[in-house]
Amino acid sequence: MKIAVLLLLVPLCASQHAEHAAAVTDDTWEWDPEKPDEPFDTASQALSSWLTDKVVIPRKKDGWQNNFCLCVMNGNIASWYQMASSMYVVDTCSHTEGFVLRSGHMQDRHVHPLQGMMACDTLKLVSYCLSHEAPEALPMWKPMCDHAHYTVPACDAVCSGSMQLTMGLLALLTMFFQLLG
Repeated sequence: MKIAVLLLLVPLCASQHAEHAAAVTDDTWEWDPEKPDEPFDTASQALSSWLTDKVVIPRKKDGWQNNFCLCVMNGNIASWYQMASSMYVVDTCSHTEGFVLRSGHMQDRHVHPLQGMMACDTLKLVSYCLSHEAPEALPMWKPMCDHAHYTVPACDAVCSGSMQLTMGLLALLTMFFQLLG
């Protein structure tokens, strides 16, 4: 029985690891010194256009924007030596006003580990909230998230939605308890 559980869970765990490893880099992006950009600003502007329906998400009109904003506003991110409200870095999130991220709070994420943790947690939070409130937006979110993810040292965000990583951890826990019992 234990071997059967192991044989069933190994491909699942391997696929989760492969997907996470693929999300670490974005091979399509190239630095252009003539057009420098802040990837968190680009991602924030895209989210804003989706929330205000300037760019339509292929989804039914069910008010997902309000639920997404509630999710983001109730989320926590790493902050200065404590977990804090995401509203420290999210200035605005609404269907009418869009999404405004205080990316200046994360501009030194390359040299300040705590700013890197804030930036990474912001990517995780947005990915999580989109996966729960508007999963149809994840394919549009992933390239921008990957681009921002590339600029955050040691970030373990899964830009295609946090559920895949959770399922991999659940599979590992199941395997562990099956081996013990």
